[in-house]
Amino acid sequence: MKFLFPILIALYSLSSFGAGQVISIEDSQELIIDVYDPEEIAEDKIVVIVSRKNNKAIAYGKIVRIDFEATPHPALVEIIEIIGNSLVMPRDLIYPLNKKVLKESKIPGFASLTVTGKKDIPARFKDLASFGVFTSEGHTLDKSEVLLSLFKIQYGLTSDVNLQIVNALWLDGYANAGLKVAALRNKYAKITVHSLGAHSFKNDDYIWQAGGVITLPQNAKFQNHFMVNLTFDKQSDEAKATKDLNLFRDSDIRNISEYVTDNWNRILWGPAYNVELQTFGGTVSYMWIWDTFHMSLGLATRDFTELKMGPDGYYYVYDLFWRF
Repeated sequence: MKFLFPILIALYSLSSFGAGQVISIEDSQELIIDVYDPEEIAEDKIVVIVSRKNNKAIAYGKIVRIDFEATPHPALVEIIEIIGNSLVMPRDLIYPLNKKVLKESKIPGFASLTVTGKKDIPARFKDLASFGVFTSEGHTLDKSEVLLSLFKIQYGLTSDVNLQIVNALWLDGYANAGLKVAALRNKYAKITVHSLGAHSFKNDDYIWQAGGVITLPQNAKFQNHFMVNLTFDKQSDEAKATKDLNLFRDSDIRNISEYVTDNWNRILWGPAYNVELQTFGGTVSYMWIWDTFHMSLGLATRDFTELKMGPDGYYYVYDLFWRF
């Protein structure tokens, strides 16, 4: 027993330093830290700065460079975002951005902190792969991730290439498959393009849809999404499942604004121009997100001037899907 107490003290001391700690503040954008676990923290990785005083996340940043010749390893961190009115102090703790830290450090929702390329991190902390009630696509899933909804299934072949099928099209008798590809992804912009083709079992009717989304972050909480959906040779009126969902009927151009709440839910709204009808409409919705389950509810219209409830005026839209 006499050896147990010193061992426990040593373990506690190591854990209290996390994977590193702040040594000095160079200016409002840069920190010098000491890295104690180079396997957890490496160059170009995102780290979270946690207050030693109250164990809450106060900022996050990117490792610019590490000196591996010294022990512990000094590193330069470029601050990406200060959370609220927090103040980073020397001896604050440094942690890698991972599932455990995101949950235990109570990091509030930030559009600029959405994570990609990490399948083990819950979906609520990631860019949206589907905008729920909007017919336009979102961004790609990570490798081996699955999105399962009442209307579609998506699978991440890689973090940049996804395969998808539309369940409602199968119900209408259309064999279909599509691809979604991440064309660009950095802190300034994200571009994803998609295409889907379908052919009817019953006749020679076919559908081809193509489009894309460009995401431009505005600040820590807001993102703007510019979307184009082009539908070629729309479905016949006999297709009931997709007709009831207003899918694969029209081509449209959208601008969707996304606000990330502190608990990582999303508020989505914006106008849409219907190419076939030559009318302006839009959608507003709220998306609740748990670790994997998403649920959205909203109100939409294809024409703002049609002041009535119904398919030709204002109608309710919803979606339920899992991402895991």
